[in-house]
Order: sequence, then structure tokens, then C-alpha cells
Amino acid sequence: MLPAHPRSRHWRRVLAATASAAALAGVLAAPASAAPAPSTEATAAGVRQAVVNTAKAYLGTPYKLEYGWTCGTARVDCECLNRHAIWDGTKKATGHGLQLNYWLQGQINQGRRTDNPRPGDLIFWDTDPNDGIRYGGDLDHTGVYIGNGQAIDANAYHGRVKYDTVTLGGTERDPIYVDVLTPNGY
Repeated sequence: MLPAHPRSRHWRRVLAATASAAALAGVLAAPASAAPAPSTEATAAGVRQAVVNTAKAYLGTPYKLEYGWTCGTARVDCECLNRHAIWDGTKKATGHGLQLNYWLQGQINQGRRTDNPRPGDLIFWDTDPNDGIRYGGDLDHTGVYIGNGQAIDANAYHGRVKYDTVTLGGTERDPIYVDVLTPNGY
């Protein structure tokens, strides 16, 4: 015999009884000294690690220049990589994704600059000093800082998402780091 339709009164009573029993069993089985809630620092570290892990999941993904909010996952540019890493990482860690702006200057403006970068922060390079906008022009570049002087970026020159140094192999010695997580409650 097929189970009752989920909207039937019988099915709802079964679900309610099961939920009540499970909740009561959880209360009765809980130890007297339950573990405290994780600290804000532990939660923040978990969010940052989720952002780094998401960026790592894109390693090898082909590069494709995108404009605006049309940011696919099969091919990404540097801003799209940041957007996916931040949204997916924060969503996995907390259930709530952080939506980043689609252009470099907007991403910079969404956070705050830091001289002490942590994994999960964004890194920006002024790869086109002649565009008139330091670190946020159309031909500048960005990625996700993963720690130990390393970043992950969607690199047009190499045509894929890859590991990189924070100096892009020594060509960009003056990057800036932007924390978009802490100012937005993560």
C-alpha cells in the first residue's frame, strides 16, 4: 500500500508525533554539560576555510571574461571567482550567502582594507597603472587570498583558475587585501 499523501491529516499527525518524540528524546539524552556554542572566532575561521575550499574547487576551471551579473560556473573571470567563492563559501558555512558586487571597485568598496590578510580575504592587483583607477580599473586583477603568500585567481594569461603568489610571480609587488567577510557579519 502507498503511504498517505503528505498533506493528509493522518500523515501530518504521524510527522508531528515523530518530531515531538525526537525532540523529547533529544532533551532527555542531552548531557548535563552540553558543549558551549562555538566562539565567534571559531565560526569566522570556519567561514574563511569554506571560502578557501570553494576557491580551490574552481582550480583548473577555464577563464572567460564576463561583464555584469552574468557569472557562470563552467568558465569564470577573476571577479566571478571571487563572487562564487564568497557566496558559496558563506552559504555552506552559515546557510546565508554574501553577495559580492560584480566589478572590482565594487568588491573593494564592500569590505575594508587590511594589512594583516587572513585566508578568505580578497586580494587586488593594479595590473594596469594607466587606467586611472588604482586597484579597481577594468584591466586590474583580483583573487582569493588563501594564506602563506598564496592566492587563487582566474588568470586570463594562463587561461584558467590557478594557484598564484601574492606578487603574481614577482610582477605585482604592491597588492592590497580587502576583508569582505568581517564587515558584513561573517
